[in-house]
Amino acid sequence: MKFPDFNKCIEINQLMVAMGVINIPSLPTITFEREVVRKIEHSYIDPAEINIDATLKRSAIPVNKSDFTGLPGELLEYKGRKVCAYIRDQKAKVDFYHNTSGYRYHLCNCGTIQKMRNIGRGHRFLTTQRADGTFEAHDLTTQPPETGLVKMELCQQCIQILRQKGIFSTPFSLKEYFLKYDSYTPKTLKRIEEVRKTQTYSPNWKEISLKYRSASKYICQICDVDCKRTQNLLHVHHEDGNPANNTSKNLKVLCVDCHTKQPLHGHMLSNSQFVSQINIIRQLRTDQGLLTVR
Repeated sequence: MKFPDFNKCIEINQLMVAMGVINIPSLPTITFEREVVRKIEHSYIDPAEINIDATLKRSAIPVNKSDFTGLPGELLEYKGRKVCAYIRDQKAKVDFYHNTSGYRYHLCNCGTIQKMRNIGRGHRFLTTQRADGTFEAHDLTTQPPETGLVKMELCQQCIQILRQKGIFSTPFSLKEYFLKYDSYTPKTLKRIEEVRKTQTYSPNWKEISLKYRSASKYICQICDVDCKRTQNLLHVHHEDGNPANNTSKNLKVLCVDCHTKQPLHGHMLSNSQFVSQINIIRQLRTDQGLLTVR
């Protein structure tokens, strides 16, 4: 005849724990961490804007009629920037030996600019912010066209408009003009960066209880009853009676029945709700084949 293993008897284990003969094993240390997401806004200049600025200062950009802004008699602008306009493909008056040209450049929407637009030749203009007074020219009287840099004078009509506005000085400097009157601010783009950081925090009791019951797999540390489906029947007990001491060594995961049998916890039996829960625990033990005294 095989006798039952009374070392696994629930009542005996509860008694041995109460007598201090058996120590309930410590729960694993749990770190309460959470991922904190911080959003950082980065502002940067639109790369397309940087490209336009670099091209205007280095060379020139062909323009359509709609690209130029500015009413008649106003300063020429291209995409918000003060610019000068000139004709690159020239048919005469080009002297690459002396780096000069009889063509003129324009800073205003003068009569010449308007006339060229009206006869459908506005597309011949290029826009630039070169500040050294030299312009790339193509001499179409040679085959193939000869190219080079030439110095050009400012259009007389533009000079009159600038004088009327009080912004023409002698000698005239394109560098000073752009520094003084081109106040364009490049467009900026915004990019949101999410920075994720793991942060420790002080949990509330509900979180502590949930974490430690989960760590014990919802099984009572004394009687081994499985309370996964009835988690409310599983308590987290403070061994030293101090509810503020939530270290893993001081916490034990116990079913409501084993909890009532801890020192100074007999008062729990006066609560009808706990008594009802104890009966459920005892039925669970029977269903799970746990050994009890008959």
